[in-house]
Amino acid sequence: MSAVADTLASVQLDVSQQAVLDLPVERSAVVLGAPGTGKTSTLVELVAARVAGGAVGADEVLALCASRTAATALRDRLSLRLGVATQGPRARTANSLAFSVVGEHAAATGAPEPRLLTGAEQDQLLAEQLAGDIEDGLVNWPEHLAVDVRRLAGFRAELRELMERMVENRISPARLIELGHQRELPEWVAAGTFIARYQDTLDTLRPGFVTAAELLADAARLVSSGEVAPGIRLLVVDDLQEFTRAGLDFLAALARRGVPVVAFGDPDVATTTFRGADPAAVAGFGVRVGVDVERLVLTTAHRQPAALRAVTRGVTERIGTALAGEQRRAEPAADGGAPAGGVVQNIVAPSDAEQYATLARRLRELHLLEPTTPWSRMAVIVRSGRQVPELARALAVAEVPTRTTAAGGALRDDYAAKQLLTAVGVVLGITPLDGAVATELLLGPLGGLDVVQLRKLRLALRHEELAGDGNRPGDVLLAEALSDPGFLVTVEDMAPGRAARRLAATLQTARGQAARGATIEELLWTLWDRSGLAATWSKQAARGGVVGDEANRDLDGVVALFAAAKRFVERSPGRPAADFVTELLEAAVPEDTLAPRSLADAVLVCTPAAAVGQEFDVVAVAAVQEGTWPNVRLRGSLLRPQLLAGDEPNVDERTTVLHDELRMFALAVSRASRLLIVAASEGEDQQASPFLRLAEGEQVPVAGHPFTLRGLVGQLRRRLTSVPTDAAAAASLATLAEAGVAGADPDSWYGVLDPSVEGPLVDLDADPEARVAVSPSRVASFEQSPLKWFVDVMSGSSGGLATGVGTIMHAIMETAAGEPEGDISVDRIWGDVERRWGELNLEPGWVEQREKRRVQKMAQGLHDYLADFERSGATLLEAEGKFTLQLGQTVINGAIDRIERRADGTVVIVDLKTGRQYPTGAEVPEHPQLGTYQLAYRDGALPNDGPLGGAKLVFIAPETTTTKKRYREVPQQAKTDEQFEQFRVRVQAAGRGMAGAEFVGVRTDRDKYDYRIHLVPEVSEAAE
Repeated sequence: MSAVADTLASVQLDVSQQAVLDLPVERSAVVLGAPGTGKTSTLVELVAARVAGGAVGADEVLALCASRTAATALRDRLSLRLGVATQGPRARTANSLAFSVVGEHAAATGAPEPRLLTGAEQDQLLAEQLAGDIEDGLVNWPEHLAVDVRRLAGFRAELRELMERMVENRISPARLIELGHQRELPEWVAAGTFIARYQDTLDTLRPGFVTAAELLADAARLVSSGEVAPGIRLLVVDDLQEFTRAGLDFLAALARRGVPVVAFGDPDVATTTFRGADPAAVAGFGVRVGVDVERLVLTTAHRQPAALRAVTRGVTERIGTALAGEQRRAEPAADGGAPAGGVVQNIVAPSDAEQYATLARRLRELHLLEPTTPWSRMAVIVRSGRQVPELARALAVAEVPTRTTAAGGALRDDYAAKQLLTAVGVVLGITPLDGAVATELLLGPLGGLDVVQLRKLRLALRHEELAGDGNRPGDVLLAEALSDPGFLVTVEDMAPGRAARRLAATLQTARGQAARGATIEELLWTLWDRSGLAATWSKQAARGGVVGDEANRDLDGVVALFAAAKRFVERSPGRPAADFVTELLEAAVPEDTLAPRSLADAVLVCTPAAAVGQEFDVVAVAAVQEGTWPNVRLRGSLLRPQLLAGDEPNVDERTTVLHDELRMFALAVSRASRLLIVAASEGEDQQASPFLRLAEGEQVPVAGHPFTLRGLVGQLRRRLTSVPTDAAAAASLATLAEAGVAGADPDSWYGVLDPSVEGPLVDLDADPEARVAVSPSRVASFEQSPLKWFVDVMSGSSGGLATGVGTIMHAIMETAAGEPEGDISVDRIWGDVERRWGELNLEPGWVEQREKRRVQKMAQGLHDYLADFERSGATLLEAEGKFTLQLGQTVINGAIDRIERRADGTVVIVDLKTGRQYPTGAEVPEHPQLGTYQLAYRDGALPNDGPLGGAKLVFIAPETTTTKKRYREVPQQAKTDEQFEQFRVRVQAAGRGMAGAEFVGVRTDRDKYDYRIHLVPEVSEAAE
C-alpha cells in the first residue's frame, strides 16, 4: 500500500463525509456544512482519495480558496496529505488561476502579459481623477454628491464596488448612463460619465492593467470559448460563500467545459458580502454554474461541543435561510470526538479600557493555569479592521503577546513603514524638510532621540545661531541641520548632535543614490541598513514582552514595505522611486501582501474575514457594542451598486444588512472549540450589543489588576505602603525579589535609594571664590517650592506656548522702543506678530485661532500702554538693559524690559507681562523680581539717571483689567534703605538655597502643582 493510502486509511470520516468521497468521479456537487462539520477536512480527503485511487493525477486536481491566506494554508495541508511532488501549487485563489489562464493565452498569442491593478492603486487613481474633475467640472454629479462627499474614501469605495458590479454584469459606462435615466438614478448617470473618462485615463497611463473582476471575466471568456484548456480533471472549492459573482462565473465556465466541480460552503458564515460575495449561490450552485450537481449535507459538528454548538445554531437561525437552512441541523459528535465541556463566558465592563484589561487577564489565566492553553490556540475577533491595532496594543501592554493578519491597514499608517517612507520622501524632495518633518525623523527610530535630547539639540543650535547674530527659530535650524551634516559639526561633542549627524549623513548618502537613479529598493535599504534598527529590533523581539511585541510589529511593517517596493520594481521597472512613495503616502486602502509575518506564539487579533477556515481552543469576540456590531448602516447608499447585482429595489435593505452582520458574528463564535468569551462595554456613553444576548454565559468579574508579575508587584507594594505592618505582602515581595522579578526589590523603588550625589550644586562653604547665579524671575519660584525651581532649571523647561508668546511680545516692544518716532499702531504691532507667528509651531485649527484672538488683544494692550507713555511726557532711558549685581557669593544676572523717567524726573523700572494672573495687593510690596530690579538700580548695576520712583508690572493680557484701558499696571513703591537691606539678605538666602543639596517640594491648596509625580507623600512631599 502506498504512503498516500496508508494516510487515507487512518482518517476517520462520518457517514455524511464518506458520502462526498463516494461521489462518481465525473460528478459535480455542492456540499453544505455548518461550522465545524469538517468541510475542509472532507475536501482534503476527497482529493487524497481521488489521487490514491488513480482517478486523477496529483497535477490534475486543483483547490480554490477565497483568500491567499486560506490558499496558502490549504496548499500546505494538501501537500502533507498527498505526500507526492506536484508541478505547481495545488491550492490557489480564483484570481490566481484566472491570472494564469489569461497569462497563458497572452504568451501563446504574443499579447502583453496582464498586470493586476491593486485596490490601493485603483483608489489612488480614482482620487486623482475625482480631484481633477472637481477643478474641471466636466461631470454633473447630483447635489447630494457634493465636492466634500466625493473627497471621502467611503465614496471611492462605493465607486470601486459599482465598477466591480458593472464588470460582473457586463454593463458598460454607456449602459449605466441609460439605466440611470430609466430608473431615475442621476448618480448612475454621473458615475457612468466619470467611469468612461477614468477608463480612458487608465488605458493611457496604465496600459494592460486590469482589476480582479476584469481578470476573472477575461478568464471565464477564454475558458468558455475554448481558447484556453483548463488542464484540470477535478476542481474543489472551499468556502464557496465567499466567492464573488465574477468568481462564480469563472467556476461556471470551467464546469461547462467538463471540469467536475465539488464546492463546499455555508451561506450562514459569509463575511464579504459587502465586497460582492454571494452566499445565496451555495444553495443555487447548480443553477449558477449551469450544470447538474449533487447536493450533499454534512450532518455532524466535530469542532464544537453541545454548549458552543447551541450558541452557533442560535445565531444562524436568525439569518435568512437563502434556501440552504438544512445544514443548521448538524448535531455535535456523539462519539466523544468533540472536546468535552464547552463554556460560554461574558465580560461587561464600564469602559473599553477595563474591557480590554479584563479580557487580557482572562487570556493570561487560560495560558498560565491548568489546563494551559498555548497563545497560538487563542484568537480575539472584532467587527472592523480599524479596531485591530488598538486592541492588539492594549493586550500587548497587558503582556498578552499578539499577532495580526497582513494588510490590516495601509502601509502609510504603520509606524515603522511610515518613518522610512517619510525619510525617502525627504530624500526625493517629495516631502518638504521643514521643522515638523525634521522633528518627526529625529524623534523616530531613524533619529533615535527622545524629547529631552531633542530639546538639548535645539537649544545648542539656537545658542550658536544667537552667537552668530542670527535669530532663526529652532525648527528652522533643525531642518537645515538635517539637510547637510556639515551644519552639525560644532555640536558633535554631545550625544544628540552625533545622532542627528548620523541621520543627516544617511539622508545625504541616499540623496546621492537618488541622483544616480537608484531604485526604491536601494534607497530603502540604505536608510534601513545604516539605521542599525535590524539588530536592535531583532534583539528586542527575541526578549519578548511588551517591547518585544512592539518590535515584532515594527519588523513586520518594514518587511511588508520592502515587499511592496519589490513588487513595484518588478511590475514597473522604469517608473521612478518617487511614484512609489507618492502612491503609498496617498493610498488609503490596505494592500494585500505575502510578506513573511512573525511566527511567534501569540494570540491572533483579527476580523471575521481573517478567521475563515481557522479554529481555536479559545475565541474572544470583543467590542460587541451597540452601533458597532451590528453595524446596520446601509451599504451602497450613495451609488446603489447593489441594484446592479439584480437585487430588487423593494427588498428590506436594513434586514439584509442585519443578516450580513449575523453571518459575521456566527463565523466568529463558531471558531471556538473549547471556550467562547463575548466582551462588551456598557456605561453612560456605550451600550452592549443585542448580539451579547445570543451568547449569554458566565459573567467574568472586571479585573482589579492584571494577572501578571508586574501587576502582582504593584498590588503588593500598594498594600505595603498603605499598611507597613502587612507581613504577608512583605514576605511575598521578598519571594518575588529573590526570583528576580522587576520592581519587587525595594532597592529599585523610586525615592528609596540613597541619592547618587549628596554634595551641593555649588559648594559655597568649601570655596570662598565660588559663586551661584540667580535669575530675578526665578527667585519667586524657588521661594514657593525649591523642588519646582530645581526641576524647571535642570530640565530646561521652555514654558511652552505662554513663553513663546511672551518672547514675541517682548521683542516687538523692544523694536518699537528702538525706533525714534516709530510706528506703535495696533496694525504694525500685529503685523510683527504675524511675521513671527510660525515660531509658536501651533497646529492649524481652533486652538490656533483662539490664541490668535488672545494675542490680537495683547497687541491692543501694548499699543495702549505705549501710546499712554508717549502722551504722559515720560522718557525711555533704556530697553532690555542687561545687568550683573554681586551680593557676596550670589550673582544676579538679569535684563530689564524698560527703564522710564517720568515727567517729574523720577525713574521707574518696567517689566512687561503677558500672563493672565497678577499678584494681589498684599504680594506686590514683596514681589522679588521687581525688588531685584530696584536693588540693581540702587546699587549702580544700572545707569543712575534720577531718583528711583519704584517699579511696576505691566500686564497687557485683557483678562487682567476691567477699565477702559486694555492693560493693567501693578506698581511697587520705591524701597527704603532698611527694606533694601532686608531684601539683600532675602536674595542671598535664596542664592544659598539654590546652591544647596536638597530641594523640598511644597504643594499648597491654592496652587496647582506642575510636577505631581515629585510630590508623592511617601517620597518627597513637605508641608508648607
